[in-house]
Amino acid sequence: MGPVLQKQMTDRNHERVIIGLGKTGVSVARHFCSRGMPFIVADTRDNPSGLGAFRQEFPETRVFSGALSEELFVDAKQIIVSPGVDTRDPAIQSAVAHGAECYGDIELFANANHIPVVAITGSNGKSTVTQLVTDMACATGVQAYAGGNIGRPALEILECDDAELFVLELSSFQLESTRLLRTRVSTVLNVSADHMDRHETIERYSGIKAKIYSHAACSVINRDDKYVTKMKTSGVVTEFGMGPPVGQGFGLLHQGSRAFLAKNDQCLFPADELAIQGESGILNALAALAIGDVLGLSMEKMLLTLASFKGLPHRLSWVGKFQGVAWYNDSKGTNIGATVTSLRSLKSNIVLLAGGVFKGGNLDHFRAAVAKHAKHVILLGQDAGLLQEALHDATQIHSVDSMRDAVIRAQHLSVAGDKVLLSPACSSFDMYEDYSERGKDFENCVRELAK
Repeated sequence: MGPVLQKQMTDRNHERVIIGLGKTGVSVARHFCSRGMPFIVADTRDNPSGLGAFRQEFPETRVFSGALSEELFVDAKQIIVSPGVDTRDPAIQSAVAHGAECYGDIELFANANHIPVVAITGSNGKSTVTQLVTDMACATGVQAYAGGNIGRPALEILECDDAELFVLELSSFQLESTRLLRTRVSTVLNVSADHMDRHETIERYSGIKAKIYSHAACSVINRDDKYVTKMKTSGVVTEFGMGPPVGQGFGLLHQGSRAFLAKNDQCLFPADELAIQGESGILNALAALAIGDVLGLSMEKMLLTLASFKGLPHRLSWVGKFQGVAWYNDSKGTNIGATVTSLRSLKSNIVLLAGGVFKGGNLDHFRAAVAKHAKHVILLGQDAGLLQEALHDATQIHSVDSMRDAVIRAQHLSVAGDKVLLSPACSSFDMYEDYSERGKDFENCVRELAK
């Protein structure tokens, strides 16, 4: 930090420092601004993409870009980090050691909120369940808003004056710095290795996820997940899983050759009529029903919602069928657990497109699933070489340089009856802004082939 910046920093006290100029950071800035609370903003990028728009909205606010330094936090009492910011940064740690509090937007939300909250986390499926629960509540006449790690930031939906229920999707990054969030219902859907580049061990990652149960009136648990069943819960506990229901929980019952989503001993909905596919689709539906049941939502309205729910974009979503080959976009599959689940759902004759920025996880588990389900794997992105080394004897491996090349190669390798699946098992930030942009690029390339 140069002398000019040092002088700026000592011109006035900077007790609140927002780190990150993404949509979460902007929502925090708006929250403080509406309450007349001064702040400064920092972003670790040299040229943050939203800087121009931010300066137009907050022309009086000082913004600092580039690597964080201890001088930035010399007067800080509150450091509000965006989810992508690693709180282990030495400058942040030094400020905390000197008495600064460090937390995220969810802690601000928790302090200001007076509306019932459903909080949903998990390695996979949390966006789907969040949207399902929100849709079910609205169908029952409850004005519900979804936010957090999905769609709008939590502080933004907090401003909805007609809200009767908030449904929050929470990532491990958000939960890491959250302490006081009180919920009507909380759930951890599942735990598999994800974000190991930041959390280091699955035990630490699982412990962070478990924080969602700390102040819950009801804890909904996946009784099939070995990590979830070991978590300390609070309040009333409701279970869901693939076996028969336990107590007043949810599960599957069989009548003849058909399986039904069920509560207790009552069959509710045929599993084979769900539009969301595979075992993951069933578990997501059961979790949503369990949450809605705790909230007292109409079972009839919940089942009608379930019957019409087609899933989310970029989550094993159907793109089309061309020349007998089915194409699926699972760009939201940014970790090994998600990709393995999608491979199992589609079962066989799969041409898999994968690669990007690897976040850690069990590559042996990935290799076994690829060997069982995939005919070919096409790799691209920053860590394609790492994945190729792990998969070298699992199936036929191909490397390409772009999404367009990957789609063209998949077309050449596939025959009628095959399924081409984009499920990268990696994040997208080496080539795209986010998984959504990656998924749209994939779909555009596929449709271009079909012309």
